[in-house]
Amino acid sequence: MSIQHDDKSQVMIGEAALSLALAEREISVQSLISQLDHMAAAGGSQARRSEISAASLWLRSFNDPWHAARHVPYLQTLAGFNDE
Repeated sequence: MSIQHDDKSQVMIGEAALSLALAEREISVQSLISQLDHMAAAGGSQARRSEISAASLWLRSFNDPWHAARHVPYLQTLAGFNDE
């Protein structure tokens, strides 16, 4: 994912997080994915729906802890502290 594309995905994730926060709902990977799906269903331009989809796909990669550790190596280190 390019830096410019990544920035747009982060904006979409931020928009989803803000919407959840304003509704006083839990903010988690799953709730963000659900909110992004809701945002995509609400419509908008093709470019917006594409960015929402990219953000959702990126977040879905974190559903599997092994994939999350691969994308963000420090998560594996932090998880290791809990085992001690």
